[in-house]
Amino acid sequence: MEMKICRLTGRGIEKFINYLDSLKTDYPQQFPHELMSPSEYAVEIGGNAEWLDALELSDRMETAKGLDAIVHKLGLQSAERDKGFWTWCAAYLFDRLCKRSNGRYSPGELAIWVAEPDNWKRYYRHYLASIWQVYAAHKDMEEQLIVLLNGPVNTPGELWAQVAANQKLITNPSMIGAIFHLFWDKKNGERKRGAGGVGARRLSQVLKQFERTYDFYAMKPDDLVRLLPQEFEKFKEFSSSQK
Repeated sequence: MEMKICRLTGRGIEKFINYLDSLKTDYPQQFPHELMSPSEYAVEIGGNAEWLDALELSDRMETAKGLDAIVHKLGLQSAERDKGFWTWCAAYLFDRLCKRSNGRYSPGELAIWVAEPDNWKRYYRHYLASIWQVYAAHKDMEEQLIVLLNGPVNTPGELWAQVAANQKLITNPSMIGAIFHLFWDKKNGERKRGAGGVGARRLSQVLKQFERTYDFYAMKPDDLVRLLPQEFEKFKEFSSSQK
């Protein structure tokens, strides 16, 4: 019998949180499989859980595209607000997504697993909801989104952390274009050296200063790139040709 995709209830989310908390103690609980089927903990949406099984979790872009297809097949009208759906999906994929240390699950922070749509500072950390929302908002820029959506789902990286944490940046198409021009090596199909560390942190700091003066939404990607100080020259190289 095929498993349907569900949405966790408030009690289901609470039970999942209790499980996650237990993993950080000397008495880890067994995964609560009752969360996976309709009960007081979960409400059936439909579709087929095998759609989630098919996601390529080693590739954030492909996973985001797959999640977008699932959202459309399920007919979810307000997926960005659907805390129960995203948390159920994360729980369903927990064994595949959770990192391990010394043979034990190492779940990390709660926001990775429990979607918080009312708090962007935490919502962007959710392994699934965040990449889906960014992809859904910028899918016409898929070629450039690769600079943010590459690598495994459970290893977002510093560039994502710095850019996605600022809702003004991550929702701005010109900003996505500028980041692509700066940090993506189009010739070799990979991020430029330094893009995921100091470069990302400095970009975030500089843009926070500039956003008080400039209207980023009114600027084109190349305008944003030219605005950056001398320290970014090594990243600006070839940027004008990478459109």
